[in-house]
Amino acid sequence: MHAVISHASAFRFLDLSARLVPPPEYRFAVRPFDGGEELAFACSRSELAAMPLDRFSSEDKPLDILVPDRTMRRKVKGVRFHAASGKLPPESLMDAGHGVLVASAPLLFVQLCQGKSVNQCIRIGCNICGCYSLDPSSPDGVVKRNQLTSKEDLTEYLKLAHHLRGSRNAAAALPWVLENARSPKEVELGLAFSLPKRLGGFGFAQPRLNGSEVIVGPARTISDDYTNEIDVYWPDQRFGFEYASYSNHGDIRKIGRDQRRALALREMGVHIVQVTDEQLKDPHQMLALAHILEEYGVPRVS
Repeated sequence: MHAVISHASAFRFLDLSARLVPPPEYRFAVRPFDGGEELAFACSRSELAAMPLDRFSSEDKPLDILVPDRTMRRKVKGVRFHAASGKLPPESLMDAGHGVLVASAPLLFVQLCQGKSVNQCIRIGCNICGCYSLDPSSPDGVVKRNQLTSKEDLTEYLKLAHHLRGSRNAAAALPWVLENARSPKEVELGLAFSLPKRLGGFGFAQPRLNGSEVIVGPARTISDDYTNEIDVYWPDQRFGFEYASYSNHGDIRKIGRDQRRALALREMGVHIVQVTDEQLKDPHQMLALAHILEEYGVPRVS
């Protein structure tokens, strides 16, 4: 008998577990579920009560539980049941031990895309393929975490999951997903220029988020870093945007380091323009930034 954690509850668990410094109750490994045994879904009140589900629960939200079909949904306080809508493809579940399975990140992408717009699904994909976890207690509002999955793995999974609810929305969004973001602002900055016009973007070629340049030659005398990562980067044009956050505006060391990074990159022929939150919200300033991309030869592809 297995309890299968899914949807928002599974995302919360995977998101917290993947933090570079997870909360103590999330410091244990999950492994792929091999599916070698026949899967019996726990769905009754007594079956779920026998499972160690406290670490998956949230005080203000119901626990999301997956069952094979609608006939197995029950009325259990604090639990929201979801029907699987078909046979789950391989690599859909992770084993958290003690009879508890958790939806894998690729399955989560499909589940969370149910009933969402394409733009919402794109951002869900960027988060799942990103390296940040939202945390209101952090000065930046985010903390670092590992990617939950890659765009490549999502592509392979969707080939086998086309029959599941949400898969059509997920497939429509996936081409526009950007990987390796370290904050929601990096996502918004990258998507603003790479989404096609029909989705509200400028239609430029996709950038590389947190793309890196190795510091060589005379630039090594300027920066102490061996590599410099650029928030939103078009390596072929050697041009990028850096999101200018004010959360660390009082950190003199960080300001000095950022300035040295910019000078080192300029010495190597890499041009960086800083973008503020105010610019992101101003259509006229965003249009001006789009003109700069054109001047540096970044092609429009959609």
